[in-house]
Amino acid sequence: MTEDQGQGKGLKNATKYADELRSLHKRLVKQYPPEPKQPPKDPLLALVRGAMSFDVPDAKAEETMRLIDREFVDLNELRVATELEVQELLGARYPAIERRVTMITQALNAIFEKEHTLSLDRLKAISRRDARQFLRDLPEMHPFVEAHVMLVAFDGHAMPVDDEMLAYLKEEEVVDEGASLDDVQRFIEHQLKAEECYDLYFALRKAVSDEGARGKRKAKS
Repeated sequence: MTEDQGQGKGLKNATKYADELRSLHKRLVKQYPPEPKQPPKDPLLALVRGAMSFDVPDAKAEETMRLIDREFVDLNELRVATELEVQELLGARYPAIERRVTMITQALNAIFEKEHTLSLDRLKAISRRDARQFLRDLPEMHPFVEAHVMLVAFDGHAMPVDDEMLAYLKEEEVVDEGASLDDVQRFIEHQLKAEECYDLYFALRKAVSDEGARGKRKAKS
């Protein structure tokens, strides 16, 4: 792996940022102790959950997943529904709802066409690198979503990062202002072990959620 591949093109002072990353990891994991690691989730459900989760609080994403489970017999029924139907069901006010629904329906249809069944079980039998590339090649795929699937469904060495998490990392000066989502995911995965990425992901999600809640409280006061 070259330096650029491991650290991300937007991370110029990688040594400095690596130290800052480890300090942040230590602080956040202490402040937000991770829950025990859960058994791997179904990869298709993880894909849908990931698509509904970036830049959205976990509670809101979980509520939407319950709605999907209630309204659709299975994910195949979700796959064949029109994007407009799904958008109306999940709510037009859900952030970036059109992008999320397009990502879900196109990804599910691409999986069905490639695998001749709506399943990602085959990915469990191949290398994690090949499995991740398969996910990255799905249409409209978001970096957060493919990393989320790898992390929670395949127990992979992955660090999902969304725009809110990226903004938090920039504010903490853990990455530079020019870093992209892809840059930061690769950088963190290069610097931290798989279990450290897992812990940091959930701690960082909670930190961003708390920061957002504090911001709303300040705005109201």
